[in-house]
Amino acid sequence: MTKSIGDVDAITYAARFYAAIAEGQSVQGAHLLGRAAVEMNGLPDHEVPTLTCAPDVDPSATLLVMPPPASEIV
Repeated sequence: MTKSIGDVDAITYAARFYAAIAEGQSVQGAHLLGRAAVEMNGLPDHEVPTLTCAPDVDPSATLLVMPPPASEIV
């Protein structure tokens, strides 16, 4: 965070961020979805969460969870 953030904003961001990670989204995609969730809920701190990574890391290509192949989804 670039500054202090309200509890409801932080919970909203974290819930959407980690749900997106669990769904197989990239770290960058999850971050953007988390920020969007805060903004869509009308909360004031949607621009506070920032994504920082090492220079040799592409967050748009970094996955923490591999989604199952479409043929395995029931």
